Amino acid sequence: MIAPCCLSAPNVIEIPRWDALPGDAARCLTRVDEWGLRLRDSAVLAEFSEPVARRVTGLHGAELFDALDQFAADHWDFRGGRERNLARTPGFTTAQSSGLEAAAEELGLMGTLPPRQKHYDAVIMTGGMVRAGIVKPRYLRELSERGLQWNEGIFLGGFRQFGGDETLLAPRLGVDGDNEFDAMTAGMRQAFGLGAPPSTHGFNSATGNEPQPSDWREDSWIWRGRTLRVIAAPSSEPERRRANTVDTYRFWAARAKGIRSVLILTTPIYVPYQGAGAIEVLGAECGFSIETVAVSAAASDLGENSQLFLPHHRAQELRSAIHGMRNLRQTLMVVDGRD
Repeated sequence: MIAPCCLSAPNVIEIPRWDALPGDAARCLTRVDEWGLRLRDSAVLAEFSEPVARRVTGLHGAELFDALDQFAADHWDFRGGRERNLARTPGFTTAQSSGLEAAAEELGLMGTLPPRQKHYDAVIMTGGMVRAGIVKPRYLRELSERGLQWNEGIFLGGFRQFGGDETLLAPRLGVDGDNEFDAMTAGMRQAFGLGAPPSTHGFNSATGNEPQPSDWREDSWIWRGRTLRVIAAPSSEPERRRANTVDTYRFWAARAKGIRSVLILTTPIYVPYQGAGAIEVLGAECGFSIETVAVSAAASDLGENSQLFLPHHRAQELRSAIHGMRNLRQTLMVVDGRD
């Protein structure tokens, strides 16, 4: 039996999931709308703009998410297109910080319950900053020791180069390399006691020393009869940008064999955003069942190198969550025949 390790408070809203069953779109749409209403009715909007808080009262559905998305772009965009660890740090009032803390907890950005099922065909860990490369495989190993059954463990990301404090953090965390794929590989090997990958293949454009947006690579191991993979996916628009989360999902899905049920593991603060994206692509588009859960506090504990999430991080990721839920809602309306 899997013991609780990521407990959420009683007032935390249920994050949408996709069961790959008839009626999923309608059920999921209800959850998405409930999420939007919970944010609308929280105190946090008024702490940043009372006029906006008054205007959104009574809004629901598409109109509400349009308004929330604009509000978040106006008040909570600190990245300006930069990586998360390079975003500016704003100043908040005590009331704003408290409002963000309460909203983040209610809306699922501060932890979830453990996985609902005992077995998944695949467990996907989403790539991210250098710490994510270490803590997510640790949580998969933790769940495995607690009795979770799975056939494949996949770490999905890209060749994003380290930036900011990642360069200093990498050697402290045992990462020998300079990009996201290196961190994911180090984390997988540390968590499961792996050596060099017995199987590796991919595409290298060989246009320079650094990997290019069109490059991809997959390393794999066998651990206790299960398959572990680390995948750097290519961009669907290599001339414009590096691979994003949707690119990684689609790249893996196109090659997945014998997979029906998928568990997504991610950092607590990213659960609503990445869960929405997973449902949109892997659920509604590809037909897998999808559940998203947060990495445990134990797996996230890196001692003095642990990530501390502050109010401006919560605001930034609430913005991402709004955007993800809005996009998911638009997709669900089409799938459910309402648009």
